[in-house]
Amino acid sequence: MTVSNLPPVVDLSNFEERKAQITEDLMKAATTIGFFYIKGHGLEPELIDQAFATNAQYFNQPEEAKLKLPRVDWGARKLIGFERNTVPGGSIVHESSIQCFEVHEKMKSAWPDPAVVPGYREKTIEFMQSLAPVVDKILSCLALGLGFPKDFFLEKTNVKDPDNHTFLQYHKYPSTDGLSWKEGTNRITAHTDESLITLLFTSPNSTGLELAAGRDGKAVNSEAGEYKVDRWTPCPPLPGAITVNVGDPLQFLSDGKLLSNYHRVRMPRPGEPQDDRYSIGYFVWPRDYDVIQGPLKKYPAITMAEFMKTKGAMYGASFHPDPEVYEANQHIAFGPPTPIAVE
Repeated sequence: MTVSNLPPVVDLSNFEERKAQITEDLMKAATTIGFFYIKGHGLEPELIDQAFATNAQYFNQPEEAKLKLPRVDWGARKLIGFERNTVPGGSIVHESSIQCFEVHEKMKSAWPDPAVVPGYREKTIEFMQSLAPVVDKILSCLALGLGFPKDFFLEKTNVKDPDNHTFLQYHKYPSTDGLSWKEGTNRITAHTDESLITLLFTSPNSTGLELAAGRDGKAVNSEAGEYKVDRWTPCPPLPGAITVNVGDPLQFLSDGKLLSNYHRVRMPRPGEPQDDRYSIGYFVWPRDYDVIQGPLKKYPAITMAEFMKTKGAMYGASFHPDPEVYEANQHIAFGPPTPIAVE
């Protein structure tokens, strides 16, 4: 995959009539680079625009109000609500907010005050619910492509089940105009996703999302906790499309056929847009008790809950390397990325 060779586009239109072709297209993308664009998804542009407006409304409050936004510990999984990442010196590189479905009681105390952010809860829930048909179409095709029943993922991804922790995450990357940072700084470090699949919406003309690819254009090996990158390849937003990627549990369940690829969000370069960048990620998980092992048993039998406990430790190791943590867990989770060659 080269700079001019973006992830493939898969069209979901006329889904039932074209399901065999769509399945073939999805499998080709998921078994090579692990990323693809989805068009013909059926989402109204106005609904997507509303989600971005809700995102901006949340993050563009006065600083004093923003620092009072709820933050609720979601156990070993995530922090629901407002979160901020900075670089040394204090510059803000990334703000985010996680929302889940209200089947989880903790979410009910994580919504911002409707007097402060009017309509936030209702519009966020509406957008999350609208994504279910798109998720079901993609996963039913991948199930068929893997030789599973078409509804293999249906109950696993049931967001009404309290053991399912699918969530939506709003992101804001504030303007970098006039700021400086150390070379090599990323807004989000290289990682693989812990979801079955991730649906990503990014504001137009955004830069920064990049995929790791080897010389053959395929996804790098994400099993050994290291990657060899001949080139970080841009993955810009495609107008009218959703960017989708395979996550770790789907690589497990497919015995390595479907590829969970490293990706990162880098800081903008000179000449690139320096203004605010917004994105919305929808992370589709299996249930906590689902064993994410394929029929060939290439990977250990491990539940999603056990996997997340381990991957949480690995994420910590990626920022604060601890060889003992890595050595003890590399057979279970994809470890902290250790670049062999970059750029």
